[in-house]
Amino acid sequence: MTPLTSQRNLWRLCALLLVGGAAWMAPHGQVSDWQILQAFWGAVAVMGLGFALSWRIVALPAVWFWGVAIATRLLLLAMEPGDDVWRYLWEGTIQQHGFNPYELAPDATALQALRPAWWGQINHPAVTAIYPPLTQLGFRLLTLVPAQVLLFKLAFLACDLGLCALLSRRFGAASALLWAWNPLVIYSFSGGAHYDSWFLLPLVAAWFLFDRPPEPGPGSGAGFAGRWALGALLIGVSVAIKWVSLPLLAYPCWLALRSGRALLALGLGLLGLLPLGLGSMAYCDSIRCPLIPTGSAFVTQARSAEFVPHLLARIWPATSSSNAIHLLPLLLVVALLLWRCRRFGGFAQAYWFALLTLSPIVHLWYFSWIVPFAVPTANWGVRLVSLSGFIYFVLLHRKPDWNLLEIERALIWIPFVAGFGITQLRQARLQPPDLSTPSVP
Repeated sequence: MTPLTSQRNLWRLCALLLVGGAAWMAPHGQVSDWQILQAFWGAVAVMGLGFALSWRIVALPAVWFWGVAIATRLLLLAMEPGDDVWRYLWEGTIQQHGFNPYELAPDATALQALRPAWWGQINHPAVTAIYPPLTQLGFRLLTLVPAQVLLFKLAFLACDLGLCALLSRRFGAASALLWAWNPLVIYSFSGGAHYDSWFLLPLVAAWFLFDRPPEPGPGSGAGFAGRWALGALLIGVSVAIKWVSLPLLAYPCWLALRSGRALLALGLGLLGLLPLGLGSMAYCDSIRCPLIPTGSAFVTQARSAEFVPHLLARIWPATSSSNAIHLLPLLLVVALLLWRCRRFGGFAQAYWFALLTLSPIVHLWYFSWIVPFAVPTANWGVRLVSLSGFIYFVLLHRKPDWNLLEIERALIWIPFVAGFGITQLRQARLQPPDLSTPSVP
């Protein structure tokens, strides 16, 4: 058998497993039911096998890349979504009636007359909105027509496929399979209906602008500065969609500052905060701007599938009463990364790893945040957690405790942490880090 024939057989087998697994998964979205969850895990295993076999693909025609990527996602559009989408629908709907989701929680008496049949599926009904302003404007736009889960899924799918296009164009179809054929990614947006693809698309676009080498010739410095300004603005869009992108804005600002261009650093910072400021105008007044419900126990104390906070709480129990304490080590890590990382892609990948391991709240779809940035290195930790992360759903059967068994936590996190570390060590041996100070033309 020739290498080409072998590759073609591999394409067919991967496609069969991924599409077949997606077809099996589609009717099993109600994972809060134990029997349905077991069938769901069976479908994940089939898709996961196809995904794992795809790691051996060295080249792939576009028709196979897009055919499997689109088919698997379309199959999951009819799937029962996760409970986050009901909150999206609710917050968009009440805006159509002139109410501010940052001021009124879903269970507010003033909103009682607006409750639809699915209102009982909204999570944390006593907590006001936690999503940033551009996200709320997106929810408002999508509910201009009668609220439909399918419309929301299609909006998330559009950005998901946009990421497929960006990654395949930059790194090639075979490398981009880490995103395009990843069961975690496919489920998160088309099946679970989580909106995270919205903030990842502008962030990846910013990455490609920052890490593109400057073009030689007259005027190249001005073009470089223009790309950086656009990149900072795109990070700002990402921040105004999901708060967790905010520390990434520090990269272009710090790099400009280290190069002795303080005004450029200030300008990039202001550009990055512009989308958040403009979006906030729709929800804030001169007296109040309650964009984050800081008084909520959900925000300050909630835990879910966490790693380092769980380990820390075992030796220092007092840390379990406050989530804010974990911001300090994250800030220290960000500072270290700013000093060492010379490329935005490497900085972002390391930041997401630190955020995920240090965060007291981790849901399955959060692991999708690091996937695009792992494409260049095919990071083993990201590969493995894309499969082991599905153990997360056992939490739905532990309410109200919401705790993983130690073996379950280990099965999720050890593959991710160990695989990530192994890949980083291999990369360091192949290409020792250049710690010289980068410059901005």
